Amino acid sequence: MGQRLSILRMHIDKIIMDRQADRCKDFYVHLYSVSMFCSLLALRRGLNPELAATCGMLHDIYQVTDGIIENHAILGAEKAKQLLEDMGLYSNDEIKIIITAISTHGKKRKIHDNAYAELLKDADVLSHCLYDADYPVIDKEVLRFNSLLTELRCTPEN
Repeated sequence: MGQRLSILRMHIDKIIMDRQADRCKDFYVHLYSVSMFCSLLALRRGLNPELAATCGMLHDIYQVTDGIIENHAILGAEKAKQLLEDMGLYSNDEIKIIITAISTHGKKRKIHDNAYAELLKDADVLSHCLYDADYPVIDKEVLRFNSLLTELRCTPEN
């Protein structure tokens, strides 16, 4: 991955350590796993793995900084936009791709015509479902998870 993704990860690490010390492990595990799943799916789907990983690192930024789940996708997109603009390493077109994906990632049952939005939702579902494989898949993620298993040629154990 490029240097700007490393710089972004340093920013996110600092945010996690500064604001949510009691949940550091949860945030690190989730943001980094979603970011890596984004890269994997981007490679599979012919998308830019660095942009995809950036979407994953930032997708829950509002929840990390403010501790609020309600409306975190929309509010997180605004926060991510400001962070990316402040960094000055991403073009306006790239920022638009990233914030569009972030703003829609909570709508798991809806199919969007944006490839990065779908990729981010898929990576988020993989992280949720594979963190503890014994935990049942939640209703709103079942169809997406099963579709991903087919795409990745995985067979769930019965």
